Amino acid sequence: MSTKPRAIPEIQIVIAVSKEADRPDFYELAERLGYHAAVVLKKDHRSQMTGLEAIVNGTLKRSDVLDYVKKQIARFDYWRLPLKDDKADPQTGFGERLLRVLEQDLAVRADRVCQELGIGEKTEEDRQLRRRVHLSLMRQFIRSMVAHYEVRSTMEGRKELEAFTERRR
Repeated sequence: MSTKPRAIPEIQIVIAVSKEADRPDFYELAERLGYHAAVVLKKDHRSQMTGLEAIVNGTLKRSDVLDYVKKQIARFDYWRLPLKDDKADPQTGFGERLLRVLEQDLAVRADRVCQELGIGEKTEEDRQLRRRVHLSLMRQFIRSMVAHYEVRSTMEGRKELEAFTERRR
């Protein structure tokens, strides 16, 4: 009898991560942070958002993404700017909010996906799979957040934004 854990097909992981990323609360959170980024970074700092996308898509480690965000917070004051019209959290800066989502919220979601897939925590293989699921969720989240940022920052101050927002209600 083999003691080797059962292999989980890659497609099952992709489907489970996509299902989690397709939840309305995931999308809404990405939309809120994309809006926050558009307000504080404006379209002038678009390269920082595309840099974030490049990091998350090109790395194999979650810490690379977290370190990038921390460096941006340290270097640029606009990464520390809060969103004044946010009723839930008007004092937390964009970078800090993003870190909280990446480290905490997505960790909870990764746990949910791993439970669904039957991925434990005891073996090194399980821990590696958990890290991969978490990084996949980070990729999905940042991709969505940057898309919302692009729309908001490009249309900010235009009549098209009002019409676009109104049609989405």
